[in-house]
Amino acid sequence: MTHRGPDDAGMFESADARVFLANRRLAIRDVSPHGHMPMLSDDARVALTFNGEIYNADILRAELERAGCAFRSHSDTEIILRAYEMWGDAAVSRLRGIFAFALYDARGGAQNARVILARDPLGVKPLYYAHTAAGLIFASELNALRASRLLSNETDAVSIVAYLQLGSVPTPRTIFQNVNALDAGILLSCELAQGRWQTTRYWSLPDAERATQSDVVAATREALRDAVRAQLVSDVPLGAFLSGGLDSSAVVTLMRECTNGTLRTCAMTFAETEYDEGEFARAVAQQVGAEHYERVVTAQDVLNEMPRILRALDQPSIDGVNTYFVSQTARQAGLTVALSGLGGDELFGGYPTFFAAPRLFRQLHRAQQIPGGAKIARTALAFAPNAARYHKIQDVLNAPVSRASAYFAYRGVFSPTETQALVTREIWNAAKSFDVVAYIASRAMGKPFANDSYFQWTSRAELRTYTLNQLLRDTDVMSMAHSLEVRVPLLDAQFVETVLSLPERAKQNGGAPKALLRDAVGDVLPSSVRARRNKQGFTFPFAQWLRGDLKKFFTPYAFESSRVLDARGAQRVMDGFARGQVHWSRAWSLLVLNSWLQDNAI
Repeated sequence: MTHRGPDDAGMFESADARVFLANRRLAIRDVSPHGHMPMLSDDARVALTFNGEIYNADILRAELERAGCAFRSHSDTEIILRAYEMWGDAAVSRLRGIFAFALYDARGGAQNARVILARDPLGVKPLYYAHTAAGLIFASELNALRASRLLSNETDAVSIVAYLQLGSVPTPRTIFQNVNALDAGILLSCELAQGRWQTTRYWSLPDAERATQSDVVAATREALRDAVRAQLVSDVPLGAFLSGGLDSSAVVTLMRECTNGTLRTCAMTFAETEYDEGEFARAVAQQVGAEHYERVVTAQDVLNEMPRILRALDQPSIDGVNTYFVSQTARQAGLTVALSGLGGDELFGGYPTFFAAPRLFRQLHRAQQIPGGAKIARTALAFAPNAARYHKIQDVLNAPVSRASAYFAYRGVFSPTETQALVTREIWNAAKSFDVVAYIASRAMGKPFANDSYFQWTSRAELRTYTLNQLLRDTDVMSMAHSLEVRVPLLDAQFVETVLSLPERAKQNGGAPKALLRDAVGDVLPSSVRARRNKQGFTFPFAQWLRGDLKKFFTPYAFESSRVLDARGAQRVMDGFARGQVHWSRAWSLLVLNSWLQDNAI
């Protein structure tokens, strides 16, 4: 991390493009142009490289010192190294924080050497790896792996198709062939001489209600305060992203309760008043006495920054532009670390998916119970006004409706049928076996239990798909493009365990979005924020911008030279958007994919 001391070995930073190689003859060698070695144990037989922050480092250090460990630094890296020497693989489950690390252990001799890769429970920090002729390579950015010149430049057809359907590339795949993303909460170990791999899930989302607290509101508030307090450890300027919504406002307010130091907050505002939440952010900042920084973002700003935004993206995503600008503002405000309210919607039911998808499921299920009902419904949708909006529903009606298919019908971008028309025949033939509904179902799946409500299922689906594959991934690359570390207390593993284990009725509370979070922190928020019911967040007015200045982002023949996209199919989507028949996110997804492929010479 940028704010650690020189003794602290870390995985590469974006500007350094560092990547590490492990093989049978070497421990861990830096193959980047800059040369950076990992931290070694006293006998030089264990090597560790690490990216992230361990929030309980002081607690672990004290415990290890009581057990006889002697430390030579104050770094988080050494905490992990000594913890592994003491507890082995079990050390990872003792870490509270955001992290991706790689460890080489040759204590049993070269023939028994092993490599361990591990990623934090919710996947805040990314970790990618690939097997090459030179050995195993790994890094926390795909751009760094590519800088090693050990990989081919071939895109993964399944990832292209999945991106068009989901808006992001699904873990554990990446946009490149034969390159993997380590899943959240996973420890991957390899015995190098034998080439044997073992995957261990050391942390899982809770599946059942385990709470016994009589006052879930108080329990939620105290758990969130504890998560915020844990993440305030820093020896550099620290602040927060503040949209004026409930999640970020709660985080900022509790930050003030936990610290007396200077607090800086950063917000985005727009000339388009229906998207501007500046007044709410200012109200929170004024109440907590924060130094508040605002950035008015325009379509021209986005157009000017698009080359840098695309360079920051490891792989295509329809999100991330908002985080790019708020991270830029945070750095200009002198921050090195910022807390974010990301995660509140997933845990407390802030997305429309929590209520619209169950309703859609019931409607489609009823249609399928009527003889010929599915066919009648598909026909009716085909002739409905703006029928293109219903292609996903038509597709899911071809199979028995499920929670996952209803979720996709509401949440997805393009249907499988639409996707086939958007890619070349070669891409589709190579990827048509991908089943987006099965993927969502597998990610949301928990251990069966009696009270597995749709609300709990949707939380798992959001956390294990959209949040992991899009929000957290984009937050990391966009913030690191500005050398900023973003922390997410609402996705602290202990806090997530607490909330997901609370009774469903407490979170639903009659169907009001984020009712429990509002009850838990509402009394400490400004009245204007507490009374709000409309969700906005860091949303940019892309629909207007794509019809205005951002039209310059693409040309009439933008798709003609693509080896991935079908030019006619893609242009039909753009024409539909121009006529007001296609949602802006569909047009934007194609523009980003095409531009990313062109910028990466693919």
